[in-house]
Amino acid sequence: MNRNLLLAAMVLTSLACNQQTQSVKTATDTLADVDSSLLKQADSTGIAPFPDTSFIKADTISYEPQVLTGKWMRPVAGRDKETQGFDLRKDGSAQSINMYTLVYEKWALSKDTLLLWHHTEGVEQKDSAATVDTTIIKDLTDTTLVIFPVNAAEGYLEKYEKKIEPAGRVKGKKQK
Repeated sequence: MNRNLLLAAMVLTSLACNQQTQSVKTATDTLADVDSSLLKQADSTGIAPFPDTSFIKADTISYEPQVLTGKWMRPVAGRDKETQGFDLRKDGSAQSINMYTLVYEKWALSKDTLLLWHHTEGVEQKDSAATVDTTIIKDLTDTTLVIFPVNAAEGYLEKYEKKIEPAGRVKGKKQK
């Protein structure tokens, strides 16, 4: 019985709320004619001038490719005495260092984004096509490189140190 009374009250309330008269819109009505909250008068306030933003630096930093050329190394996780990394060459080619299944092929730089093309060898995968790692350069000095891989968890960073060959030494030649 209480259910029927409650149902009847809901139906009556619904009907009472929906009996508002609605005006019929015609093709010549403007939005202001239909919605009384909109005014047909022009705005009398002036447009504020744009603020001077010449002192604000752009969000994106641009780096020069020659700063990135060289061998960048970082410790292997769980093996403190071993390092791995990549060699970024002037001609745009790249080479893996101490990473035997990940083979870097080439690299490119676009403003603050370092792109590294690579493929895998010796590991069975569904797709052996070349992949492009997209990383954002967070910090770069003559000796350190900090990057954020865009597919990594927020806050994850990879820190590399530049391996500098001793001056005057030619790799592969014996010193007297």
